[in-house]
Amino acid sequence: MASIHTLLIANRGEIAVRVINSARLMGIRTVAVFAEADRDAPHVALADTAVFLGDGPVNQTYLDKARILSAMQKSGANAVHPGYGFLSEDADFAEQVNNAGHIWVGPPPAAMRAMASKAQAKQTLEPKGVPMIPGYHGDDQDVDLLTAQASDIGYPLLVKASAGGGGKGMRVVEVAAELRDAIDSAKREAKNSFGDDRLLLEKFLVRPRHIEVQILADEHGKVLSLFERDCSVQRRHQKVLEEAPAANLPQSTREAMWLAAETAAREIGYVGAGTVEFILSADGAFYFLEMNTRLQVEHPVTECITGLDLVAWQLRVAQGEPLSVDRPAQPDGHAIEVRLYAEDPAQNFTPMVGRIEQLSFPSGPGIRIDSGVYEQTQVSSFYDPMLAKIIVHAEDRPAALTKLRRVLDSTRCFGVTTNLAFLRLLVKQPEVADLTVHTRWLDDQDEFYQARELHSAPCWAALASVLFASQTTPVNPWQRHRGWRATGQRQWLFAISESEQVSVIRDGEGYRLIMNEHEIGVERVRWTPMANHQGRLRAQVDGVSVEWHAFVTPERVWLDNGDRKCDVNWWLASKAHDHDVEASGRVVATLPGVVTALYKKAGDRVDVGDKLLSYEAMKMETTLTAEVAGVLQECDWQVGDQLSEGDLLFTIDTDEVNDD
Repeated sequence: MASIHTLLIANRGEIAVRVINSARLMGIRTVAVFAEADRDAPHVALADTAVFLGDGPVNQTYLDKARILSAMQKSGANAVHPGYGFLSEDADFAEQVNNAGHIWVGPPPAAMRAMASKAQAKQTLEPKGVPMIPGYHGDDQDVDLLTAQASDIGYPLLVKASAGGGGKGMRVVEVAAELRDAIDSAKREAKNSFGDDRLLLEKFLVRPRHIEVQILADEHGKVLSLFERDCSVQRRHQKVLEEAPAANLPQSTREAMWLAAETAAREIGYVGAGTVEFILSADGAFYFLEMNTRLQVEHPVTECITGLDLVAWQLRVAQGEPLSVDRPAQPDGHAIEVRLYAEDPAQNFTPMVGRIEQLSFPSGPGIRIDSGVYEQTQVSSFYDPMLAKIIVHAEDRPAALTKLRRVLDSTRCFGVTTNLAFLRLLVKQPEVADLTVHTRWLDDQDEFYQARELHSAPCWAALASVLFASQTTPVNPWQRHRGWRATGQRQWLFAISESEQVSVIRDGEGYRLIMNEHEIGVERVRWTPMANHQGRLRAQVDGVSVEWHAFVTPERVWLDNGDRKCDVNWWLASKAHDHDVEASGRVVATLPGVVTALYKKAGDRVDVGDKLLSYEAMKMETTLTAEVAGVLQECDWQVGDQLSEGDLLFTIDTDEVNDD
């Protein structure tokens, strides 16, 4: 097979950056592709050249096969790396690449098709001794048949999309009464995500762990399993924390999993990097889940414990080179990865948009950051909201956890809401330290999802604003706030609502911070200016040291002390009607998306908790329910309608109910 001289990366974000870095080390010229929203993205700047795909949604850019093939022709690329997501598991596209005379950096299309359907994969592998979860994997998708099969399997059970992965089209059904709704919802999500609404049913295992095995194979028949990863910390079937190797696992179970994974790869003629996923029951038995015929998001933890560059080996194998490495006798220490997302845990992990004003990570031995964004990057609603992967590597698991806690405490991200505070709390939980977690453990930890309110945050935000303003430009950016000098003191007032304000009073060498008759006396105040609206605030309260990293603008202040993250918006009269809007039952779209289901129509009476409308945005389906009782108004949407940010979804008229 010909060697790769120019590689086009048919992806974006951190995985595009990751592939570019390995390719350049091998002396391979790289080509990026980009949509308008990514014009200034890091992967575009890093590549040797870049091809514009147009301005539009993903199906007209990164998922447009004809445009990707045209970009290869324009750039002179003779190979394409699909990364993960997008076209990475599209066997038809892989075949088109090969038919055009190019190199596909991935498994053969036939192997991809063999694993594309979970049901077909299980039918193929079960006779070869790969253990399977009891369930229904048939082609007949009649709802009555699925209902009967569910009854035979027993509850709880899992309704699962036959195509795709990542938790899309997956529903846990506890009782028979929930089955029909789960089937309808899973079918819609599977159709929207994968273009295939076929489902399978599986017995739902209580308190299982999710273990996966990394596979590397060449076209000469060598199949290599590279230890295993534990991905049990999940939220709604989405991985949150991944580590390698899996702890508290008998060696005999590990080796049996490695063998089963190798068997699966050999059976379908697999070539390249892939992952075989298993579910491990509480009694120690394991079962095949699926095979991902691509590179996994969490591949860095395997690279850390093996010393192998998996992307480089993907490229070598795609050129026809034989695997000249073997699995090390023992893993090198322990590695853990978490994913930093632009999302709000307090709002059901709703993806967030906005501009990253400040982003910094610590560095040092055993710390790896895979990121696809810069400071000033605008986080778009069009794509997955992952900002970075934070990976640590140490001599053992306790040391890796300790290092991860330190790294997260020192990470800073201002300007867009993220899950950083959530991750900090997560890695300090005793269940994570003891590895007593399972795939549903995190879903049961409701307190993790709530914002840990810091009542004194407006006080510290106001003090940071005063200190920042006093050490920056001669023109005071806070001149809209009143400030005056009286009886040897100076006072600044900051409004946090129409009726509430924070007072900052200079008192000798210190300050008094007053809000709602609550007062904080602050001494030994030190402000260290930093670039780009930033500063470090150090002070003492009752002899206890306090330190905040602050990002300050005239309208808003972000604070981070390495544990808590919070932001404070100063009240403006122009925003005074927000609460009235919420109380009226008027709901607008917070992100662009597509309507996927309607449960009520205009004129219907609704009660609190009634399902009204579902829409998909940033690869996640959200169902909106009534927060007040009344009559539904202005709900004229149809399934498939495109939503723009700010579109009115519906209103609920409470007056008609009250008049009754």
